[in-house]
Amino acid sequence: MSERTTGAGEAPDYDLAVVGAGMVGVLTAYYAARRDPGRRVAVITHAGRGVGATRYSAGFDTPTGHNPAQRALAARSTALFEELAAKLGDAGRVPVDVRWLVTRANTAALDATMADGGSTRPVTGEQRALLDRTFPGLAHHDYQILLATDSMTAGQPQWLADRLLDEVLGRPDNTLLEGFRVTEVRRTGGRVELVAADGSRITAAKTVLAPGPWVLDGPVAAAARERGARVKKVVAFHIMTPPPPGAPALILEDADAFLLPHRPGGHWIFSITSPDWDRGPDEPLAIDARDRELARALLARHVPGFLPHLLGGRVFSDCFTPGHLPVVDTVGGDDVVMAVGGSGSGYRLAPAMAEDALNLLDGSART
Repeated sequence: MSERTTGAGEAPDYDLAVVGAGMVGVLTAYYAARRDPGRRVAVITHAGRGVGATRYSAGFDTPTGHNPAQRALAARSTALFEELAAKLGDAGRVPVDVRWLVTRANTAALDATMADGGSTRPVTGEQRALLDRTFPGLAHHDYQILLATDSMTAGQPQWLADRLLDEVLGRPDNTLLEGFRVTEVRRTGGRVELVAADGSRITAAKTVLAPGPWVLDGPVAAAARERGARVKKVVAFHIMTPPPPGAPALILEDADAFLLPHRPGGHWIFSITSPDWDRGPDEPLAIDARDRELARALLARHVPGFLPHLLGGRVFSDCFTPGHLPVVDTVGGDDVVMAVGGSGSGYRLAPAMAEDALNLLDGSART
């Protein structure tokens, strides 16, 4: 089922419309279909399935949080990912050892971010030897320390989003509407009407808007701005050398950057914090001289042996909110909910965000 009507014709009608086919959107649709198999669900995207942050995310899940609320979301999402793996047989997540480079004085603060109650510990001699073999020229200042934590996970966000969406679309009354850019949300006849840029429209009893970085160019832009939402460029370079077996991830905590072994690609992902704010996903986005200078400076300081292998990478936009805490809230009534603001952690917080959005619509208390 993929028809849609235009003009004054009868608009297709659903029980739930989910705007956004990224991780938060497809999880919301998936949970909705599981809770009520008879619920007719439409997933709507202005482009194709899983574009934007979900397509480009490294899927690195460190169960940490900047504040108690975000830590609670992270812990709940970890449990929900485990439930997904049990139901689907595979959630595309594999364990990865993690090492942290952090200022000694910030060790206690890092421990406090751990959502699972774990703590860091100094690396052993064997772990340090593996780090030296893995990260050529590994170096740090005397006031910094290398720490270890329990294994975390690396996922495949695009693969998982596709898998979840296929589950939703496996039910005959559910549909995916592509190329449907929602520009207006209004209420008519007791229903929520979604109007696209070309005048196409559908109606639904309830709606979740999870547009990711497109939130500031859509029908809930004003509400999102009131809550402090902004978009920024996100950059993840490629380090084109194969990670050895058992290679850990290395988080440069003070620089808000990390090196993650990317097994599917046979190389490393080097995620940095780009300084470019207010760069929307529809703007021309590219790795520029500032990004490259920052990446090269960090590598020269800590892993100089990787410098010759720095080559291109991923660049996209994401929505950030104050305190890195997602906004999951009703908009103009209890039949419309927006779920935005992954703040670079949308994949790892998506299950809890989707659950909260659906709970709000179904009249349940937040978990």
